[in-house]
Amino acid sequence: MPLQRKEAIMEWLNKEKTLRIATLSYRLGVSEMTVYRDIKPLMEKRDIIRITGGIVLRESEPTPGHCVYCMKKNNSIHQAQMLYDDQKIEYFCCPHCALLHYHNQGEEKADQFICQDFLKGTTISGKNAFYLLGADEILGCCSPQVLAFEKKEHAMKFSEGFGGNVFSFQAAVREIHRQMSGFCGCSE
Repeated sequence: MPLQRKEAIMEWLNKEKTLRIATLSYRLGVSEMTVYRDIKPLMEKRDIIRITGGIVLRESEPTPGHCVYCMKKNNSIHQAQMLYDDQKIEYFCCPHCALLHYHNQGEEKADQFICQDFLKGTTISGKNAFYLLGADEILGCCSPQVLAFEKKEHAMKFSEGFGGNVFSFQAAVREIHRQMSGFCGCSE
């Protein structure tokens, strides 16, 4: 049955381009969790892209101007990038999408992850950065908002005024995934 469901999903996507998870659940007569299990291999094959509450058909490779995770136009100030041994570069609108994508990569983890320090605007190593999750809305990008800082003390001071919790890279990857529970949360 999963193979027939995947074929139906791809057929509907080819016609409609975008589908909501709730719609797929209803059409297929299965739970939303089953839909997520069915679409996971399609995302891994890069046939589809997960967006807020749904999926879209991947028609072309993302460009530096668009987020590889949510396909939104990239925020030039707070974007992030993942670099791979084969010279491939993936661009993200914000650390939120980059951390979710990193979690979903499985074995093909990026060799380098770079992002912008929220306070200084300088390029920093994303794997050595500290992340503030749950601060008051500032960027208006993806939710929950994730801000990157080069120094832990800067993130801690910022959280005193704007709330939220500070995490190291690996802890932030786990926390954003836990908070999202499989949903993108990217605003349009």
